[in-house]
Parts: sequence; structure tokens; C-alpha cells
Amino acid sequence: MRARPELRALLLAVGLVLGATCATAASQVSTIIVPAPPGGPIDRVARLVAPELSAALGHPVVVDNRLGAAGKIGVQAALRAPRDGHTLIAVSPSIASVNPVVDKAPGYDPLTDFDALGIAATNAGVVAVRAGLPVADMAELVRYAKAHPGELTYGSFGIGTSLHLQSEELLHTLGIDARHIPYKGEAQVMSALAGGEVDLMLYATAPIVPLVQSGRVRALAATSSQRWSMLPQVPSYAETGLPALRTYQYRSWVGFVLPAGTPPARRQEVLRAWQSTLASPKLREALAVQGFEPASGDPAEMQRTVAGEIERLRALLASGRIKLD
Repeated sequence: MRARPELRALLLAVGLVLGATCATAASQVSTIIVPAPPGGPIDRVARLVAPELSAALGHPVVVDNRLGAAGKIGVQAALRAPRDGHTLIAVSPSIASVNPVVDKAPGYDPLTDFDALGIAATNAGVVAVRAGLPVADMAELVRYAKAHPGELTYGSFGIGTSLHLQSEELLHTLGIDARHIPYKGEAQVMSALAGGEVDLMLYATAPIVPLVQSGRVRALAATSSQRWSMLPQVPSYAETGLPALRTYQYRSWVGFVLPAGTPPARRQEVLRAWQSTLASPKLREALAVQGFEPASGDPAEMQRTVAGEIERLRALLASGRIKLD
């Protein structure tokens, strides 16, 4: 029996709607904006997260590096994008905690403009020195610095970056000084250290490992209270014997946020996919291979972490030790 014209028209309309819906779902793409150069910690974590998040969301997730202005260009581009849950931002302390403190006009407030998904990974590292510097441990570094005032240099990612501030905090904790030499990224600092252009890198992550193993640089201490799994022969801060480092530690992190204002239903959809992603054994193993420790991915914990770091950094700047001009 042939369908009546009205029924045929209805079936055709339903088919067109379903077809359009399927086509839209198939064409959806989410973007993780990385406001940092390729190869750094934020980029490495984002590229490990993207395929797992893609599987959880059911559509492609691509990584888009947006460079410039200490991460501000990438963040501001993400905040201008539609608030539809398809734009995520990968952030680190430099972007979430440091810029809002050191920059008079960062163009965003991480506590109100970001909707935290959570911290994906933390990473310890090591204090590293050029191979020719005549120090073998942290105690010798302190003695050398005090015997040669004004001679030591250290590299960072740039003036006002997290590595700059963290390095100055460590130097202050140790009661020594070193001259700051800014570079444009982690790879450049490590290259400068291996080439003898600077004496110190006061927080070096996974890419330093082959340089240590080849003897081109020397690792003095892991920057946490426990040894780092990638260089287990290197003592932790707590094992250096220096009273100032007995309880001191530094661990960086990489987290992910949505621009604030994403519709609640869409946010919940992304959050469910995010939590599934962070629970992936494949992702956790891949992070560990690159020297990261998988984190809980809890939104409230990330918000507390950022707020606490901002407070600590404001106190550090108020001390007058760091000059940003």
C-alpha cells in the first residue's frame, strides 16, 4: 500500500532533520587552544589529552597553538570564541596565576573568566647546572654562589613568567643571588644551559633528561619532597641536607578550562567527557612516560590552586625582590 502524500512528506521531513543532525554531529570539532609554543609542557599534555577527549566526546579534538604576549593572545582568542563548549584552553601557572599578578592589563581574570575543568597533570623537575660549573650538589651551589657574588646566571622563559618568579623564590629561600637571562621557551633555555650560555636552570622538566644522561648538564636536586622517577638517582630537596629546603618544593601543573558562560548543559557534557578522559589508563600511562603525574582533574581543586598561587605570588612581588621592568 502506498503511503499517503501527507505521510510521505512527514517521513521526508523527519529524514532531512535526522540527516542534518547526523551531519552536524559528524562535522563538530572541538579545539584546545594552547597559548604556548609547541614542545613545552602545556603543549605536550594537550596533545596527549586531545585524542582521549575526542574519543569521549565522539568528535575530533584538535590542538591550536596561539603564541605571543606570554600566553595572552591565545587566552583572549579563546574568550572571543562562541561559548558553546567547543573551545577549551590549556593553562599552566604562567597563564592562570602569574599573568594576572605581573601584568597590569592581562585581558582576563582566571577566577571569573575561566570555568575550570581541572588539572590534568603535575610535574616535578630538577635544578640543573651547566656541566662546567664546579658544583656537585645543592650545598656546593650555595657555597659557590656566596663565594662568587654576582657571577651566576640562570635562564627562564621570559621576564614575569612562572619560571622567572619560581627561580627568584628559590634563590631567596637559599639566600643567594643569580642574574636573570630571559629566553623564549623551555627548549631555548635548555639549549643555552647545555651550551654554557647560562649557569643554572632552576626548574627543568622531562626534556632535560637526555642532557643529564649524556653529561651535557648536571642535575643537583629534584624540586619536590620525593625523588623524580625520570632521574631517580638525583636527591630530592628534602634529601639535600639544606634546612631551607627541608619542606620547600615546587611542582608545576597543566590544567584545562572552558571560557566562563558556557551553557550549563553543554558544560556538564564536556565535564563528563573530561572526567572519562582523565580516568583513561592509556592517558595516565602516556603522561607518566613523559614525566608527568596524572592529577584528579577536579574543578574545585583547580580553582583553589589558582587562587592560592595568585595570593602567594602577590606576596612575593610585594617583597620587592623581583623587578619586572
